[in-house]
Amino acid sequence: MKRFTYAYTQSIARWRRATLGVTAATLILGGNLVPPAAIAKPAVQRQQGWNAVLKVARLTSSQKLVVQLNILEKPVTRYANAVYQIYARQNGRWVSVYTNQGARLIQNQAGRVVLAPEVISIQELEKQLGRRLDSNQELRTVVTLRYDLTGRQEQRISFESIERYQAIAQTTTTQLVAGPSSSSNDFDDDEDKVRVRRGESRFSLSILQRNVTLQNVIARISLKPQGRQGFAQERLIGDFRYKLKDKKHKAKFIKGLYTGDRVVVRLFTPQNQFIGYSEFEILSSKTAVTLVLPDRPEYYGTVRTIYGVDRNEDLVIDRNTQVFDYFTQVSQVQNYRNAKVTFLQSVQAMNLNSFALAGLPAPRSTCVYPTSFQSGSYSLVSRSVQVFGSDLAPHLIALPGQQVRIIDINTTQVTVYEVNQLLTSYQTVNNRPRWSGRDDDDNDGRRNNRRRGACKWGDDDDDDDKGRCRHQRRGGRDDDDD
Repeated sequence: MKRFTYAYTQSIARWRRATLGVTAATLILGGNLVPPAAIAKPAVQRQQGWNAVLKVARLTSSQKLVVQLNILEKPVTRYANAVYQIYARQNGRWVSVYTNQGARLIQNQAGRVVLAPEVISIQELEKQLGRRLDSNQELRTVVTLRYDLTGRQEQRISFESIERYQAIAQTTTTQLVAGPSSSSNDFDDDEDKVRVRRGESRFSLSILQRNVTLQNVIARISLKPQGRQGFAQERLIGDFRYKLKDKKHKAKFIKGLYTGDRVVVRLFTPQNQFIGYSEFEILSSKTAVTLVLPDRPEYYGTVRTIYGVDRNEDLVIDRNTQVFDYFTQVSQVQNYRNAKVTFLQSVQAMNLNSFALAGLPAPRSTCVYPTSFQSGSYSLVSRSVQVFGSDLAPHLIALPGQQVRIIDINTTQVTVYEVNQLLTSYQTVNNRPRWSGRDDDDNDGRRNNRRRGACKWGDDDDDDDKGRCRHQRRGGRDDDDD
């Protein structure tokens, strides 16, 4: 009898502990804290040969929403991207409170693909809505896919979910779907921490000629993030059209840049002639960069790079600070993919008048480079480097306009671009080794260049009713906290 009484008592105690545990979790976390695998399984949505599940959750560690699309089946596409939007119901109608910048590219092959999580600030939603989100606020999440098939272009479908804010499941991780993601991330958490400790920075970029002989120039800007073991795979920030006839064009790049990272600029004429290459290092303070192109065609291929600290962000190098000033020269070859660039130590045989501009220091025959360019495993001075190396992704090798759309730099006011947002707009980076070494090989880096571009960059007409991407932030707006 004693054994029976003891067993019964223990059973009741276990039941009470379990009940209290569930109740506590419900009270503390709003009743919806669940592991990613246990998030309510929405119905599979099927449209035009696409089968997908849309998952939405709230991060417990911060005031953010996570949206992730699990594409269970897709057709073979020539091009495809995803655009994320959030709507809030207000006064009986849906009001747009979020549209992502850029477009998230999707692989072309058929089959399953898990898109990278889209992480959205609740504060941003509330800012757009004009008030705080209450527990009964209805939110409509829409992921629009735009794609091309062979013989059929400009196709569009949407997957959506409608939930009250309080009913959205909570999670501790941004990865809501098990399986490989279609995005490329060169860093693990430790590498990210290393970069953050070096300090976040930013830069402005101007491109000028003494006497304007080029109507405009296209600058392909990419990032080489620095980690503990060297530089990660080069990643595209975007193709930008600078109109040289208007010297007021300037662009600022913020967020996602850290001290020691390197930025690469490849330059093309409107006729897609490759005419120059520059590479510079992100400084610990805000950086002002100017590229000076020659105004005489016989000097095409030579670029003067001048940059330094710009603490007050007036797009001018501060006085009494270190100025880096050097020249690069690309080889003139029939196939641009075979071009090499040399970082010149001196330019004594060159007419420097073509590179002299008011407001900039007079060019000197002896170049001044940062220390990391002069020595070490990643030095560049007096070296010839393959411009389009074999380790580059296809959209870094293709001619402008072939794989990604060109972004027009505003000519009336400073345009601000968020680098971390732009990087996620190009998710078809091939799976190469994480750390790139010195690339002075002779590979021509041939790639398939048939894929068309993302979405229409530079169209800043604020039309968000049809899911059009808005890519420019005008008027020098800077929402960064530093």
